[in-house]
Amino acid sequence: MGSFSRPHICQCLRRASLVRRDSTFVIFGDRRKTGREFFDEVLSLSYNLLELGIRAGDVVAVAAYNSVYYLELLLAVTFVGGILAPLNYRWSGSEARYAISAVRPVVLVTDESCDRWYSVLEDSPMPSLRWHLSLGSSNPKSLNRLNVSFLDLLERRAVMSTTTSYAWPPNGAAIICFTSGTTGWPKGVSISHSAFIIQSMAKIAICGYGEDDVYLHTAPLCHIGGLSSALAMLMVGARHVFIPKFDPGLAVDAIEKHSVTSLITVPTFITDMSSFLREKESWKGAESIRKVLNGGGSLSLKSTTEAIRLFPSARILSAYGMTEACSSLTFMTLHHSSRSNQPISVREQQGTCIGKPAPHVEMRTDAADSVSSGRILTRGPHMMIGYWDQPLESDTGGASWFDTGDVGSIDESGNVWLIGRANGRIKSGGENVYPEEVETAVLQHPGVVGVVVVGVPDATLGETVIGCVRMSSDWTWSESDKLLQVRIGMAKEHVLTSSVLRQFCRGRDLTGFKIPKAFLNWGSRPFPTTSTGKMRRDAVRAEVISRQQSLFSKM
Repeated sequence: MGSFSRPHICQCLRRASLVRRDSTFVIFGDRRKTGREFFDEVLSLSYNLLELGIRAGDVVAVAAYNSVYYLELLLAVTFVGGILAPLNYRWSGSEARYAISAVRPVVLVTDESCDRWYSVLEDSPMPSLRWHLSLGSSNPKSLNRLNVSFLDLLERRAVMSTTTSYAWPPNGAAIICFTSGTTGWPKGVSISHSAFIIQSMAKIAICGYGEDDVYLHTAPLCHIGGLSSALAMLMVGARHVFIPKFDPGLAVDAIEKHSVTSLITVPTFITDMSSFLREKESWKGAESIRKVLNGGGSLSLKSTTEAIRLFPSARILSAYGMTEACSSLTFMTLHHSSRSNQPISVREQQGTCIGKPAPHVEMRTDAADSVSSGRILTRGPHMMIGYWDQPLESDTGGASWFDTGDVGSIDESGNVWLIGRANGRIKSGGENVYPEEVETAVLQHPGVVGVVVVGVPDATLGETVIGCVRMSSDWTWSESDKLLQVRIGMAKEHVLTSSVLRQFCRGRDLTGFKIPKAFLNWGSRPFPTTSTGKMRRDAVRAEVISRQQSLFSKM
């Protein structure tokens, strides 16, 4: 196969440079760049990386806030055949050390977001590391012998021929993206150029992205959702607006100032933006936003209603995916302004509907028949090459079925219904309980805006099912039904107790052993999540265990 017949993510550069040749292509703070300036900087940076000694197959690790430099680095590294390994700046020093040791980068690029790592990294031998590039205002005192200013490197203007061939690493990988699992060490997922491009094209087709879009980078570029959406926007020549990380104030300001049309969210973003905008007299984003893609967990009916209130003119979609599948596997439209103003309820007794697979994605379950639930499997050109240094045993391009680790079913219309994570199940009295299935039922109560179900140790049952709830502001929590009965002047239907919620679960036909033995009022604080919005069940479980004695004494 000839070189130019092979897909390469930098093939999007030419279109970007032409569509936005002399107009604003990227906005970062008070800085603006045209498409031509962006194109020239990527080529110049590519040349300077070659001058540093970067060669095809070398890994460049980056840990930084979102910026135009991050995007330029992604393209420049892959242009010369390198592999970019984005690291999560929210990791602890030990997690960062583990990931760096796993991918053995020749270059480490950091900014002030991870200054706290340096004392840990300096004490760890990193024989592969030849250069440390300081991005932005970061000027770490450690690793000085390796230091080079990224911005100085970027400003070393170099002219590369526009006919220069792209380079590919030996295994065809473009990035090593780490899983954002909620327990255990992060795993590096090796993703090819072709999978990256195919996934991005699916987003373009399904979400309707185009060159007139103004895209706000709300998702971190260290995660696959942010990366694949960024590439999709590069491919269509859309305008890019950067904020360092998601903050409701920064996001709202950027949306209003630059007439942003598209963004991606996770459920916590919707909650945070809604709270922030309650204090604003007007909201211009309601007019400009046209496309919202939600990931990192499905939206509850209440959250969907809130998203429609925030973005009434938008098409709101939800996506389900994973890093190993290069982001989104299924898509579902929750709201379309031209069709209906009523939010779609996607939660039923059989689980949560997560939509239909993207055109390039095959999905099935391992159940004995097409009706029963089983482990959800997928295959196709979107799949990873393998875990870094641990290639899939028999796969050469997505031909083998991959176990997603989720349990669910697929109906006759092709809709995928998710019940829960196989490895997150609770074993209570010998029965399997999937937390997500219980949460689906509890979330249908009008007084509940958030719920996390966990299993805690029990001498008799092995594990006991416990529910932690966040309530709507117009509802009150009572620790016992006795206290509820003596409250004078309080509308009983606006008071929640464990018994009330247990009875509600029975009314939703939830099997008895799945109904939480007790519920805990979580208060107004958010549940702990990863940077992509995935629930930290381990952290919730730890707090429940610490409060377990007082919890059961009030039952």
